[in-house]
Amino acid sequence: MISQFSSGAVLDMLVTFIGLADAVVLPPGCPTLLAHEGQRCHLPEELRAAALVIRSGADVERVLSNC
Repeated sequence: MISQFSSGAVLDMLVTFIGLADAVVLPPGCPTLLAHEGQRCHLPEELRAAALVIRSGADVERVLSNC
């Protein structure tokens, strides 16, 4: 669990880790974050439509700022 972090390089490293781990991130109150589109089919139905594929730390920052 990551609860406090800075933007920029830290989020880029997080996205790299998510991809290498083939992870899905469930930030509270935000859409589910996917490493790649192939993960969507493994999500519960209620999470699929809003899930977003992230490719950079900027993508994560954008999602978190809109939640």
